[in-house]
Amino acid sequence: MRQKRWTGRKTATVAVATALAVVAIGCSTKEETSTANSPQASTAATPAKRGSITASLYDRGNIPAEEGTIVNNRWTKWVNEKGPNDVKFVPIPRFESLQKYNVLFASGSAPDMIFEFDKSYLGQLYNQKQLMPLDDIINKYSKEYKARLEKYPALKKATTMPDGKMYLLGRPYNNDANHYLFIRADWLKKLNLPVPTTADELFNVAKAFAENDPDGNGKKDTQGIGLSFITGIILNHMFGNGFTLFGTDQLPWDLKNDHVIHDWDRLQAAIAFQKKIYDAGLTDKDFVTDKNGAKSAQDWMAGKVGIYGSSLPTKNYETLKKNVPDAEIIPIALPKTEFGSFSPLLNNPIAVTGAINAAAKDPEAIVKEIDFMASDAFKNTVNNGLEGEHYKKGANGCPEPIDAEKTKKEVSYIADLNMLASLAKDSCTGLENKANPTAIEKDMIKVVQEGRKAYVDPSRPMPGITHKDFLPLLPQDLTQINANANKTILDLATKAIVSGGSYTVEQFIQEAKAAWEKAGGPKVDAFYEDWYQTNKKTAILMKDIYEIK
Repeated sequence: MRQKRWTGRKTATVAVATALAVVAIGCSTKEETSTANSPQASTAATPAKRGSITASLYDRGNIPAEEGTIVNNRWTKWVNEKGPNDVKFVPIPRFESLQKYNVLFASGSAPDMIFEFDKSYLGQLYNQKQLMPLDDIINKYSKEYKARLEKYPALKKATTMPDGKMYLLGRPYNNDANHYLFIRADWLKKLNLPVPTTADELFNVAKAFAENDPDGNGKKDTQGIGLSFITGIILNHMFGNGFTLFGTDQLPWDLKNDHVIHDWDRLQAAIAFQKKIYDAGLTDKDFVTDKNGAKSAQDWMAGKVGIYGSSLPTKNYETLKKNVPDAEIIPIALPKTEFGSFSPLLNNPIAVTGAINAAAKDPEAIVKEIDFMASDAFKNTVNNGLEGEHYKKGANGCPEPIDAEKTKKEVSYIADLNMLASLAKDSCTGLENKANPTAIEKDMIKVVQEGRKAYVDPSRPMPGITHKDFLPLLPQDLTQINANANKTILDLATKAIVSGGSYTVEQFIQEAKAAWEKAGGPKVDAFYEDWYQTNKKTAILMKDIYEIK
């Protein structure tokens, strides 16, 4: 079986979107070569004929009531006033986006412009012939986005599907950490403990945090470590295993002797470690139901968790400091295991963020909107608000909030409008370049720098063959096999963690292997092996991730 190279899968996780509101602090730069469709240019010459299109917009439930709704507020009105089209925005619940899209497509009412971080879902839409090929319309109508494709060749690779045509939209990104493993440094100091560097040391520190009253309230009410959501994902990555209990990224494949293998040994070790934590009472007993990590985040912000995984946690950290002013957090390198040293998920340096509905009636209008949304002027406004009202030019020439509270209230909720914004580093992009950062932001700048040092290192790679976004899309029949088998394996893994001595990890692995075989899983393994052997000289593999600048 030979497949054309397909270099894309899911993006970011739930956690990536949170980081964008912090990281994407931009000013007008030379990042893109054309500004023909910038907000300023759009108001100058004779008005062109306006199109009428629809576009999705994530709804996180975070917009102040006085600002309106996520699809009807000052910024959606600004888009329609300054942009080339009349855009009707369709709200998409951030953490139930796939369900909402399925309903919209089933009813024939899906928006023209589909913005979605889950690349595997976009791949499903491609398989269902729900997406429009973009090569011809970009070449014919685009200036801004076409220039981006020319500047970043890897972007075209990442958005091209198996038929050789480009169906997805994306943007360049900084190669920084997406997930971080945090530890309460003040608790380490209080209990005179070193930063853990091995899995055994991590367990012992978590045990001390749970049993030795690190918050000093005289009660045994602290959790040593979280197990839900990103923390659980990171603990699997610590063992070099990409099969996770949360999210949609069950990726157990690795390379050995230049062949793709389904690595059951690493999965067994990762589940055994989590079972050990659970059996010792070092975590929330109800972690299984905390699917999106909301409960764990609340416990962390209340100062009751010692080791916790998340994306860049500016808002959570701010709440933690309000509740526990003396709290200190640091990101730590993932402790070493018998399989080596690894890192948690990094940002994909080429992020896929959307596509165009095949049923869209006005491709030219859509491409004009793409150019508008991809411009630096658009990025700057969505990130910072209006000059003179929300920001001024700081001493370094970059946007500086005039009133931080006003900006937080009137601007921060709309970050997901910027899903086509270039996040490649320039003189004003990134928290590190922010003019006059707050004390909280200064702490987060240190976190970014320490995380970059700890995680963006090819000697401690992410687990797997490549970044999940660059894996090939499974054919529909194999997608179904993979999904069905993994649902069973996930249930068995959870059972192994919470069942004490009545169901061992060895039993779990035995039954998981049997479930994989019964479902036809070896066909999936063979697909990835064939893809790798066919495309290993041209595909973007894990080692290449660290070389993309």
